[in-house]
Amino acid sequence: MPAIKIKWSELLHITDLEFEPEAPKVLVLTDELVQSISWLTGATRHDRKLLRCNEVGAILVGNSWDNLVSVETDELHPEPNVPDTYQATKVNKGLLVSTSTQIILIDFYRRDNAEYDRVYIPPGSLYFYSHTIFKVIVATVPYDTGTASYVGVTAFN
Repeated sequence: MPAIKIKWSELLHITDLEFEPEAPKVLVLTDELVQSISWLTGATRHDRKLLRCNEVGAILVGNSWDNLVSVETDELHPEPNVPDTYQATKVNKGLLVSTSTQIILIDFYRRDNAEYDRVYIPPGSLYFYSHTIFKVIVATVPYDTGTASYVGVTAFN
């Protein structure tokens, strides 16, 4: 196949590479090079980063909440037929949920009593919901006969 010409964009901005004298305005890429770039990089909202591995080949990644600041925490204790609620009082960009020994059902509300996202989270897990949260409701699984649980939540900004 013939080479592909693409305009340089913010999505292709790889901070690990330095161009001299400056980054090109148009790149000529073969299919093989396009595929290699997609395999070797990860896209953020504003650029691409080269992926790195440790000595045994595992890809080094960070937690979704890295570089965010904890602004609020709460402890929830859902019981059968009695869900527990966390109401955000501070502006946040996401919520980290930590479960104890029981599976839980959690509803993430982005706005007051608007639509919600429902997620089942297994025991002994960390789950990061990367959207602004208005409130969450945590319930046992099954709702009527589940075992009481302990759930920690941390809001980040």
